[in-house]
Amino acid sequence: MRQPLPRPRFAPRRQRSATRRRLLIALVCWVGLQAVLGIAGRLAARRLDEGGETSRGIRRVKTLGGVVLRPTNPELMRVRLDLGMAGGELDLTGVGETTPGVDLTVRALMGGLAVRVPAGWRVWWSFRGVGGIGTDLAVARTHDEHAADLRVHARALFGGIGIEAAEAPAEE
Repeated sequence: MRQPLPRPRFAPRRQRSATRRRLLIALVCWVGLQAVLGIAGRLAARRLDEGGETSRGIRRVKTLGGVVLRPTNPELMRVRLDLGMAGGELDLTGVGETTPGVDLTVRALMGGLAVRVPAGWRVWWSFRGVGGIGTDLAVARTHDEHAADLRVHARALFGGIGIEAAEAPAEE
């Protein structure tokens, strides 16, 4: 009778170490990609960011993080946001009712934006890409671009925009 061949004792350990090595390489590559994107985003933001919360025009570029804007200038005309794997919050309630209309241009790659408008504002939007725009029931949508208080031009890939109306002040 023949003896069965002995099973190698170290084969599973070698397989485990090879799997661990592959996982470690993938993790290092992912962290490296995140670092490169973060540095590239900061360099782009340094070069392209314009205006402040009291300016007539604002532009922000953000990757891997978030941006919060609360403009206060009643003559605000344009806000441009480029979001790459980032989120944003734009609160237009500080602008007031005297604004002739605000153009909001959003380009998002795996990012999103929350927009808050004063009660009673009419909103028009154009969206291209994969994702979408959602509103609450208090936002008045108009199909006339020129009659809108907020005009949203959005392009997104796996991103979206949420628009909500601020609470109307209680009447006494």
